[in-house]
Amino acid sequence: MALGVSSFFRFLTGLQVGTSRVALLAALPLALVGTPASAETIGLVMTSFHLAGPFTNDGKKECPQGLNPDNRDNFRAQYKTPEEQKEILIKYGSTQMHYRGPNGESDTYNPEAVKDLLPYYDGLGTVSVGVNLDSTKDGQATDKTCKHAKFANESGDAVDNQLFRVFGCVKALRPQGLYDSFITMEIPQLVVNRWLVEITGVDDRTNDNQVDVTIAHGLDEIVPDGNGGFVAGRSQRVDEKAASYIQHTKGRIVNGVLITDPMPELRITGSGIIEVFERRFKDARLQLKLTPTGATGFVAAYHDVQRFYRFHAKSLGLHGVAANVSMPSIYASLLRNADGDKDPATGQCTSISGVYTMDFVNANIVRQSSKKEVAEVISKGAATARP
Repeated sequence: MALGVSSFFRFLTGLQVGTSRVALLAALPLALVGTPASAETIGLVMTSFHLAGPFTNDGKKECPQGLNPDNRDNFRAQYKTPEEQKEILIKYGSTQMHYRGPNGESDTYNPEAVKDLLPYYDGLGTVSVGVNLDSTKDGQATDKTCKHAKFANESGDAVDNQLFRVFGCVKALRPQGLYDSFITMEIPQLVVNRWLVEITGVDDRTNDNQVDVTIAHGLDEIVPDGNGGFVAGRSQRVDEKAASYIQHTKGRIVNGVLITDPMPELRITGSGIIEVFERRFKDARLQLKLTPTGATGFVAAYHDVQRFYRFHAKSLGLHGVAANVSMPSIYASLLRNADGDKDPATGQCTSISGVYTMDFVNANIVRQSSKKEVAEVISKGAATARP
């Protein structure tokens, strides 16, 4: 049952029925009352989600040549005179200056039809949170991966995070940029972003060599606490109708950090600049530092390049000028920096590693079926105890 034994007994102590609690307790199944109460369940709900990498406040270290030009900059580089620019805008009617293909194709939905004239700068740096997804020390090419420069975490271990190469010098994706700010705003406002993590079988919150982890979509709001955080301990119902988003894996706790086993595919719902979508993480691993009120950590995984681009075309791409992006350059950078799932025929990698940092607050995770089961147990026990 999803309801922890200790929580169940606290519930019983609050019952106001016309029978003794001892009699009611005696009527419950032995499987319930005889279960050791030592194992703990930890429920978490996500409150923030950000691209990870060695960001600095002014960007000069990771972007010494400056931030990348946007769609408007590349439009003006491609059509140099005001007359040319006016002609194209009248002909194709785009205030965002998207129709830059040779036959008026959208540069967002046909990025291969346009080659930006301005240079695109990948994010530099050597330090990032994350994990070693390809198991190489130096990012050398293998049968399944492409050569790439590794990052290192604070312990000096090799880390894969090629998405930072792509987006590290894009203003919108940087901390407090347009895209990052929209996600920060949308997570508490839109229930589509409700990501739940439940850790069961926890014998020791500091070190436990095996725990069970369930990841699911939630149905309830998160509430600001007035101090820049969110209220801990509120109930979060699991969206049981969204069965494909209820996933299970094993994990362990090391020095207070939950480390999950790799998951072939982790699927969660989300949003970005109001667009609703599904995130798919391949070979995903979570690492979360547990705290008294929640957790903080990251998810590291691969993204399918084509699928990943299609979503960003609908969010970032459609706001190219406001978001300071040029999608043909981003698409080219994704292909250039892709490091996983190498196509044996072409040698082109089709997925890209990435890391996102996250914060969570404690939550009481509720399943509808579990509530029904507990209600039936209580009803049968009370009926048996009545005179």
